Amino acid sequence: MDLPTCPACGASVLDEDATECPFCGASMSASSSRKPAAGKNPPSKDAPEQKPQLTKRPKRETVSDDDPFELERQKQSGKAIPLLRKPVKGKMFRVVCPMCDTPGFSSSKVVGKEVKCRNPECLAPIFLVPDTEAKEQKKAEQDKPQEKRKSKLPLIIVLVVVIAGLGGGYYKLTRVPDGSDLAKPFDLPAISDASKTGFQRDQDQPKVNPLDKNSQESQKTPSKNKVSPLSTDTVQKEALEAIVELSRSRENRSKPFSRRLAAEAYAMTGDIESSREQIDRIDAVSPPLPFYKLFPLIKIGWIQLKQKSGPELKETLDQTIQLSKQIPEFGGRDSLDLIARLAAFWVAAGKENLAVDLINKYQAENNLAQLSASLQIAHETTQYDFESMIDLHHRWDSPQWVATTLLLIAHGYPEEALNWAASASDSMERTEAVTQWSLAEIEQSVRQKQKPEITSIQTAEKKLSPTGNALMYARCARKLISLKQSETARSFLTKAISFLSDKPVPNPITLGNIKAISEMTLPVAAPLELLAQAYLQIACAESELGESAEAVKFLNNTVQTIRAIAPSMAEVQAKNNEASNFNFQEQIKEALNLDSSDRLRRGITNYKKQLRNLKAAAENREALLVKLLSQAARSQLAAQVWKIASKSQQATNENLKDSLLKTSLPAVILESVDQKNNDLKTQIKATLNQSIPGLSKEDSLIQQTTLLVKNGKPEQAAYEINQSDLKKAWKGRLSLKLLSTLLNQSKLDQAIQFTTAIKDPVLREDMLTTIGAVSALQGEIATVNKLLKSAPYTPTERISGYLGLISGIQAAEKIEQPGTTPSKEQPKNL
Repeated sequence: MDLPTCPACGASVLDEDATECPFCGASMSASSSRKPAAGKNPPSKDAPEQKPQLTKRPKRETVSDDDPFELERQKQSGKAIPLLRKPVKGKMFRVVCPMCDTPGFSSSKVVGKEVKCRNPECLAPIFLVPDTEAKEQKKAEQDKPQEKRKSKLPLIIVLVVVIAGLGGGYYKLTRVPDGSDLAKPFDLPAISDASKTGFQRDQDQPKVNPLDKNSQESQKTPSKNKVSPLSTDTVQKEALEAIVELSRSRENRSKPFSRRLAAEAYAMTGDIESSREQIDRIDAVSPPLPFYKLFPLIKIGWIQLKQKSGPELKETLDQTIQLSKQIPEFGGRDSLDLIARLAAFWVAAGKENLAVDLINKYQAENNLAQLSASLQIAHETTQYDFESMIDLHHRWDSPQWVATTLLLIAHGYPEEALNWAASASDSMERTEAVTQWSLAEIEQSVRQKQKPEITSIQTAEKKLSPTGNALMYARCARKLISLKQSETARSFLTKAISFLSDKPVPNPITLGNIKAISEMTLPVAAPLELLAQAYLQIACAESELGESAEAVKFLNNTVQTIRAIAPSMAEVQAKNNEASNFNFQEQIKEALNLDSSDRLRRGITNYKKQLRNLKAAAENREALLVKLLSQAARSQLAAQVWKIASKSQQATNENLKDSLLKTSLPAVILESVDQKNNDLKTQIKATLNQSIPGLSKEDSLIQQTTLLVKNGKPEQAAYEINQSDLKKAWKGRLSLKLLSTLLNQSKLDQAIQFTTAIKDPVLREDMLTTIGAVSALQGEIATVNKLLKSAPYTPTERISGYLGLISGIQAAEKIEQPGTTPSKEQPKNL
């Protein structure tokens, strides 16, 4: 049975009664005319002409209006690959139509492409040839049991561990110890590493805990496994090679500084040629610091002075004069560390005028200048006893002038040193420098096991005033007492008192009436302050010798002399109150005979200005009293100082009334009083109703850190110093003093821990130089040499340690063999 066919698209229609094609929407009326019923009239002649119209018009109307997708269908039909009825060469691939199941043949390349069924009556002749092989393969893969994937977590963990290990190793090898680790002072790696690598104890001995208060006793037990001693020549050679090698490192704080230290190290050993080669390399590194050449050139100059090598000495001297023009005027430590060394060399070489100009240009009195002077003296004299050298409660008025004096003595120029000390223009500076010269002469006599005599310093008497001589001999007496030379100290103290026997004690200043105050001129403070210092030194010496009555006498003279400098604050305040009264104008007008309003106005202005000046002088008087009485309290005179302070507070005479109990003096007295004198402590607390003003920041830090060091906690003492907001230079002086305390007690391990925990890198370098020098003098060369090789210090810090080691070796050789010639040249290693 034939199905009706659409006259437009040619598709077979299942519904025989359909009037429109379900596929294209064309009319099915033409379909019946193709097969006319029997018995009907034949078509007319107009039928052929009407047939094209019936086929074309509906088709044209269908594409444009009725079926908008027909055009796309035709395009797709045109693109489809027709299938063949029979296979031929190259087209043996069999394809079955999914609509009518009619087989066809084509090339195997038709897989995945559209083809056209060969059945003209197929309802959906265009179809996509599926890829049966891909489907079967995909199905096989899906049916195949999947293997369990291995987790990547173990691999990730391994990678993380490896990366962390590499990062930790890199940090360990390249890190620079810094104070940032000091937030946890007890966990500081550098401290534990230093103690582990530098000091290996016996296995059968208990380990000493540096934080234990009783550790001092256990540390005194000698170790059986001491590091075997090394030849000093070998150590010195290795140290020089290490310094040059380390100076090449990029991790240096300053390459010019490292090269400077290398040149100094060679100059110390007498190897001038190698030293000059290192000097030349200072210019080869950056930043350009040509004045660094002066440090090793000065050492070379001292050698040439000793050898009396004229032409070479002249060349070196000319070089120092030329390079001195490049010293930075505000160069900080670099400039201050240089000028005293250079001035001493110039004085010894006959260039005293240049030395005076140099010191006057760069001298300072601040804490940095005090620190620099102490370090210069230690480095050049190889006397690193900062415990006795540094007085944290006293400052030199001209530290560079004093340092130059002591350097000249150390290099064997005592006469030139005395002349230099006496050439200071200021009386206080001159007395200070000459006194230091006398103290150095006494210390030298004691070191040489000779009895100090007054005649040894008698030449200095002509350089000073009677007051200055009294101060000098009193200071010498106190030095002899500290050196256990009490009998000799008494003769020096008697000599000091003799210079003041004919000098009356000044009377305190008293403020008079308005006219007296207006015409008043205060005395020059410096001579009176010098006299008060002399009385104080005599009082302290008498106290230390056990003569308390004489000590009280001279202590009272000290207070009376200070009161002769200016009036008291209480009296000045009383005069200020009088000037505020309503009838003051009448009083001053009558007292000064002011007959006009203009003169009256000027008179009042001048009077109030005078009161302001008196107030400033009174404040200075009170500060001097607190300073000098605090010194006395620390010198076994605490009870006597308390009596003076409490008596002054209760005085009815305004000019003798000083508010000393409202200052830090009571706290100093409590700190200094004998532990057995509990009655005095109770009396002080009761008088002040327990509200005692605290110590100054400086004294508080001194008290705290000294106690920590005493109890075997040096790293915690360093932590407290790091955390303090005091001046860095002052903290440096305190650190050097504490370090010297540990070294004097032969606590080398604690000294290393203390140094490693200090935050300031420049100060650490100075401290390592000190440790190296003192250890060499104490026979601990091998221990420190091993420490510098193993401990995690920066290259610059290790160079500083090696420099100290060489300095100590050279000093020890001079002690053993006085007058030795410079050592042979060391191998060059540039």
